[in-house]
Amino acid sequence: MSSLRVCLPVIASLLFSAPCIAQTTGAPSTVVVKQGDVSVTLADVDAFAKSVPAKDRRGFFDNPNRIESLLTNLLLQKQLAAEARAAGIDKSPATQSQIELAIDTELAKIRMQQFRTDVKVPNLDELAREEYIAHKEKYLLPVTVTVKHVLISTKERSDEEAKALADKVAVEAKANPAGFDALVEKYSDDPSKADNHGVIVDAASGKYAPEFAQASGELMKPNEISPVVKTGFGYHVIELVKREEAKKRSFEEVKGEIAARLRSEFVDKQVKGHTDALRNQPMDANEALVASLRQRYADEATSPAGK
Repeated sequence: MSSLRVCLPVIASLLFSAPCIAQTTGAPSTVVVKQGDVSVTLADVDAFAKSVPAKDRRGFFDNPNRIESLLTNLLLQKQLAAEARAAGIDKSPATQSQIELAIDTELAKIRMQQFRTDVKVPNLDELAREEYIAHKEKYLLPVTVTVKHVLISTKERSDEEAKALADKVAVEAKANPAGFDALVEKYSDDPSKADNHGVIVDAASGKYAPEFAQASGELMKPNEISPVVKTGFGYHVIELVKREEAKKRSFEEVKGEIAARLRSEFVDKQVKGHTDALRNQPMDANEALVASLRQRYADEATSPAGK
């Protein structure tokens, strides 16, 4: 383990000081890093990269810390595997079965990835247009409401005290809406006010307490003040800053979004059809052995060898 720690600064210095290279060069067998009797090659790194979703791969490798962690983990894995081979563990029938199962598992994952990639997706433009026409309501931009609020917390005062103070703030706000910012600074217990000064964007959405969202959504004109609203955080006085009504998006604006979803659904359907066909092939089972599996592992857990 100490040798691994010695290697870390070397890898880190290479990753953080190396000049930008447009593209990695070298054959798959090219050694990236070596430690003791084991080495990590480009083929090893490429094999790992395949386990990272393609959309996330660039971001993963654009991080020296992740690369350092990957290389050190691969080195450790190879060292442990080398120790296992030296001890003859790989020759054990039980280990061989585990290895075969691991190979089958990986091959199955790779085959499914290949199947999804190879699915021939038809032109979905017309289907996308039909979907848009049939469900235009799904492609509306919802009402967007921006508000400012004063929170009177019930954490360190009684409910009655909080309500009375909130009522007082509401009266002051309605008498002078232009002075709402001063009320936020003077009265609000919201800890985020130092950063947002009481401003809440998209306040009528499900991101916020239902009572707060409903009261915000009912405000129609800038500087309109809501009735006092109670949530789990305390009492709120809310002022409308801006309201943008729901807007219908054109087909051209949502065409890509719809097509991507239809494509995903089409591929998923093909995958399900393929795997269902494989699952539904006639099965010839050893019924006695299948029935014995429950007891097989129950016995193993209580046997001296299973402890």
